[in-house]
Amino acid sequence: MPGILLALIAGSVLGVAAFALEADAAGLGTHTQLGLTPCGFVAATGLPCATCGMTTATTLAAHGHLLDSFRTQPAGFFFALTMAVCVIIGAWSAWTGRPLTPLLRPLGRGRVWALLVAVLLLAWGYRIADAFAGQLWTTL
Repeated sequence: MPGILLALIAGSVLGVAAFALEADAAGLGTHTQLGLTPCGFVAATGLPCATCGMTTATTLAAHGHLLDSFRTQPAGFFFALTMAVCVIIGAWSAWTGRPLTPLLRPLGRGRVWALLVAVLLLAWGYRIADAFAGQLWTTL
């Protein structure tokens, strides 16, 4: 049961991105199509926040534009890939009846979380450099 739940949740994220959203050409703001408010950090500082572009990058990946996804927000690209892997792992677990526990055990380790934070911070630095350059490094 947990496997099918994992596959359904991750698949829903990718499904919404693929079928209900269009990537915003500005490289951020796609989340507003979900009824969410624009980023307050951008409004206050003129710079992107750490998660700016995540929805846009996920949407681009779900539409098959992997390079544009990575260029828009590397952490969002990796998030989309993680969702795809979760669909596969969840479906495998549901099909075989094998538990997810051995696969999820590494998530309890500090190194995994440190790596995730490092990826997010590096992606944020990339987005800030992008903002200072005055252009997006995408071909949207």
